[in-house]
Amino acid sequence: MQVQDLLISEEEPSQRQPVGGKSVAQINAAPPEINYFIIEFIHDTICPFCYIGMKNLLMAIDKYKSNHPDAVFEVTCTPFILAPSAKISYCDKYNYYSRERGLPTSRFGVWDRLGRNANIRFSWKGITGNSRNSHKLLRFALQKTPTRQISTELTVYRPTPNTPLYPPYSLRAPNLPVSLPQPRGPDLQMRLLDAITTNYHEHDKDLSNPQFLMEITKEVTGFSEDEIQGVLDSAEWDHTIDMLSSEVQNRVSVRSQLAGPIIAVPTMVINRKWVYGGFQEVAEIVEQFELLRQGTNPRREYTTSSLVLEGGTADTIAREAALKKGNNAGTSTGSTSKR
Repeated sequence: MQVQDLLISEEEPSQRQPVGGKSVAQINAAPPEINYFIIEFIHDTICPFCYIGMKNLLMAIDKYKSNHPDAVFEVTCTPFILAPSAKISYCDKYNYYSRERGLPTSRFGVWDRLGRNANIRFSWKGITGNSRNSHKLLRFALQKTPTRQISTELTVYRPTPNTPLYPPYSLRAPNLPVSLPQPRGPDLQMRLLDAITTNYHEHDKDLSNPQFLMEITKEVTGFSEDEIQGVLDSAEWDHTIDMLSSEVQNRVSVRSQLAGPIIAVPTMVINRKWVYGGFQEVAEIVEQFELLRQGTNPRREYTTSSLVLEGGTADTIAREAALKKGNNAGTSTGSTSKR
């Protein structure tokens, strides 16, 4: 699937023909409100921006549902591994971000400030390493057998006129270990993501450590140790996660002659169509939900390409495709590579 498949397509001639005695304009005059949102959250567990983006997304969903209790959200995770060749437990966190990733020390202040707005207290102590195993277990919370299906194809809610409201499952990690195995699906995957990343980013746990991953996955999912260990040891699961990480870049990346494929992490794809690159503030996400509920795209001028964002500022790479469609993107600043 290419990025164009995720974005607005040109109206086909057949769509302009009268239907049932009514013109398309009449039919589209008052579209039904959208109250079912499927969100693909593309991320790496090791990325502080992704952690901020996840927390903001969960708060935005809560805020939106307080005004629209009939709204249904299914959020799935897709891996984008930033350091696929990293070893397990090989570097302390501070040096990983400042030396291995080459980020300025001022970036820690940015993360701390943005984190406080999301009720996050970052800790830069502890050890870190390859995030692949965490993604394997997140995918295992979604499906038992590894496949290369897009994560949003594994949602469980099927809205029909007679379908009851989606059960109000929590998307946040439980306070106590569960006593029974939990049903696989988007909600369980998000609860596990919340548990892994909160412990890593705020409580100095090593997300590459198999023992930590075993313990936290058992607490959240109720799966047996044998099942979890089987996934951790599986070369098939390794290959599946690597392929999913590679394939997502082909779907939602901006391509530049100078920089090649670029993707912002996190990236959200809402209802398999609207692509939002970079973390978003809570109010911005709620506004997008409100507009999409009414059938309005809040960023129509950018829908010919996904966006690479740095703190909310659109990258100039996005302009090339937009200008070809006659849209003046009017964006600023330089490019942002994978972070």
